[in-house]
Amino acid sequence: MVKNLTNTDKRSIRIARQAIEKLGLNLEGKVVVTETGSNFYKFTPIIALLAGAKKVIAYVADSNYGKAADISKGTKALEAALSVNNRLIIRENTVNKNDFTEADIITNSGFLRPLDRKKLANVGPNCVIPLMFEAWELRQEDIDIEYCKKRRIKVAGTWENHPLINVFPGIRVLAVKIALDAGYELIGNNIAVWSDDHFGQEAAAGFRAMGAKEVFITTDYVELRERLDRLDFIFVCDYDEDRPYFGTNSVWDIADFSSAAIPVGIVKLYGHFPDDNQAVYPRHHTHARQMSYTLGHLGPKLILELLTAGFRVAQHMLEGTTSRLVQPITF
Repeated sequence: MVKNLTNTDKRSIRIARQAIEKLGLNLEGKVVVTETGSNFYKFTPIIALLAGAKKVIAYVADSNYGKAADISKGTKALEAALSVNNRLIIRENTVNKNDFTEADIITNSGFLRPLDRKKLANVGPNCVIPLMFEAWELRQEDIDIEYCKKRRIKVAGTWENHPLINVFPGIRVLAVKIALDAGYELIGNNIAVWSDDHFGQEAAAGFRAMGAKEVFITTDYVELRERLDRLDFIFVCDYDEDRPYFGTNSVWDIADFSSAAIPVGIVKLYGHFPDDNQAVYPRHHTHARQMSYTLGHLGPKLILELLTAGFRVAQHMLEGTTSRLVQPITF
């Protein structure tokens, strides 16, 4: 039934099927507009198909993550291997307003953003939008929430700590993996976590569990500057910080880092840093509300369970049922 696939893809399909069964996801008869992407995000439309969706329209575009044509080919290979043919349409580097007209579910996914008034004007009265992550992580630039309220389009987040998925604590493991990849031992390290939200709390818990000597969480620059000389690295994961960390109107003063007795490393989950700063890992460009690595960096399980849970939130909204999984935003 599942042939010509890598072992990772085969395992991912098993995880997706298990998540669908565990969460009771049933999209039979529904039209889903979502995205397909690189790595494990190619399973986003596949999950909807496995859950019985009548039609899935998946958007993709050329980006830093890969060419649309290559991603489309990989997604189509999954579709063929699973014998769910003829229910998937992939839009490469284009937008078709008719897709929004017939959609029951539109996911808040990268290649569909922004879900602005121009797109949402075409949706039907019963269409719903799952964020596919927690409500507090909503980025105003992604969805015209006021227009959704005016049109009574239901929008909701996904509780990532729901006992059936318990995804958010994966940030602990992700923070540890990124720090280890950056070359820090963690055992015996002194670490500052720059954050005032849940991401920082989870990261700090992960570092402590790995034997760090001292871990403190702060967004107080005076406190950070006072401790610079004894830090091994700073883990930056302030979700909402839009300012650059160095440069004009920056969060920090690079002169303080240059004068530190011992060079202090910077490991980022979020945040904008100059691309030529050798002290920062990873080197690829990021900014506020954009993760340097997603949970997919750990493997398929957490990201696939989160995507499945996001679709389950959509099902609850369509059926008008309640669940702790659902975090209402516009209703």
